[in-house]
Amino acid sequence: MIIHIVGGFLGSGKTTLLIEMAKAYIDKGKTVVILENESGEIGVDGMVLENNGLKSVELANGCICCSLTGSLQAAMRYIETEMKPDVVIIEPTGLALPHKVVEIIRGTVDEEATTIIGIVDAKRFAGLLEKKGDFLRMQISKSNVLWINKIDTVEFDTIFEISSWLRQTCPGVQIYMVSGKTGEGMKEALAGSLIL
Repeated sequence: MIIHIVGGFLGSGKTTLLIEMAKAYIDKGKTVVILENESGEIGVDGMVLENNGLKSVELANGCICCSLTGSLQAAMRYIETEMKPDVVIIEPTGLALPHKVVEIIRGTVDEEATTIIGIVDAKRFAGLLEKKGDFLRMQISKSNVLWINKIDTVEFDTIFEISSWLRQTCPGVQIYMVSGKTGEGMKEALAGSLIL
């Protein structure tokens, strides 16, 4: 079972991008389940996933990194034994640390087939770095691959600056520039990040 954890700050476009990831796997004949962690009571992202024909399991009212760790482990066991998908895509809340998710599910899944895809919001990057720089570093620090999203909303100089910062923060990690809105760069990012 392949597992992708899609991490990124609130509003970075994770749901839009993971729908494209799921579709890429489905096009290859794989079965996909999305594990959605909503911090609020109303699962808006869950409804979006269902409207796109995707199977999802929701963990609401808390963060899977802290208050819902037992629920996460139970959900993963249920998904593996009852739903039996080829691929699980986990979307933690925008305030979660994806590498903590890996630690929590360790032992219940094959770590070799688990990857963290870190999503960085190009449009809000400068402001996030200024106000939440330490958290941003922690959130993406253990990513296996990085996607700079919303490249259609910024100038090339901004993308270059973000790429440079990411290369310093996560040396050796592959970086892709994408737009979930226009689809730019998605083919390359999906080909380089997924196990198709």
